Amino acid sequence: MQRNSCLGSQWLYYKIYTGVKTADYILIEKLAPVITYLEKKKKIQKWFFIRYRDPEEHLRIRFLIDDAENMTALINSFYPIFKELLDENIIWRIQTDTYQREIERYGKKTIYDSEFLFWKDSKMILNYLSLKTSFIAKETPIFFSLLMVDSFLNSFRLSNLEKLILMDKLQIAFKEEFEIGKIQKKEMDINYRSLYPQIKLFLEAENQDNFPEIFSIVNRKSNLIQKKVFEIIDKIQIPIDDFLSSHIHMMINRQYTSKQRVYELVIYDHLYRYYKTLCYKK
Repeated sequence: MQRNSCLGSQWLYYKIYTGVKTADYILIEKLAPVITYLEKKKKIQKWFFIRYRDPEEHLRIRFLIDDAENMTALINSFYPIFKELLDENIIWRIQTDTYQREIERYGKKTIYDSEFLFWKDSKMILNYLSLKTSFIAKETPIFFSLLMVDSFLNSFRLSNLEKLILMDKLQIAFKEEFEIGKIQKKEMDINYRSLYPQIKLFLEAENQDNFPEIFSIVNRKSNLIQKKVFEIIDKIQIPIDDFLSSHIHMMINRQYTSKQRVYELVIYDHLYRYYKTLCYKK
């Protein structure tokens, strides 16, 4: 297994330095059409992106290819887009880098499977970003987050109690990180209670008719990863909660342009409360 892949290997890894507000525009309007075309032409085996700050905001996008000719095709396909964005000062720097697999984090036997999950999640999030401008309620992104995380846990066949235990670990850790006190906890409780009727409808799939596109893209990802999930369950060598937590963290990172850890705090808190209700209701 190769841990480090530099330019010239099977991986092409771009860092695209741009503002928070322009990142989604670049993903949806500029990169997505080219990526879709290259996938159809089988020039790309897998691809995925994350958002990062080092300390400058940028997108990190990685492509897996199978031969040198496809590497040339990829670079040639993206060059005019990057040149245009640079000329318009929408991005200020493009660089390639070495892709370093986080083998310890995702497991030696499940790192390739994790890359598959990254790929399918990235495709789901691109579809979500295309829908986002049509959302009427400001809370809809949160509902989407809760739905995609719950669906992901369902794919791994977690019981409500197992979901509760996982979310409890995460919400405790994040509340410690943000030093959440009594006042903030009360505010989160009030927020959850106000959203609970809608959360319940989303997570019990009772309002699919109101949000058909959202349920469609989440269900599509769930169907596409199910076979891979069963393979992961059979061979995973790291604690499953650690594996799931890492993937959920990356899912939320892709969805939100900024303040991702704040959103994680809210999502973990609200899912914990919801699962607690499910586990202890009479």
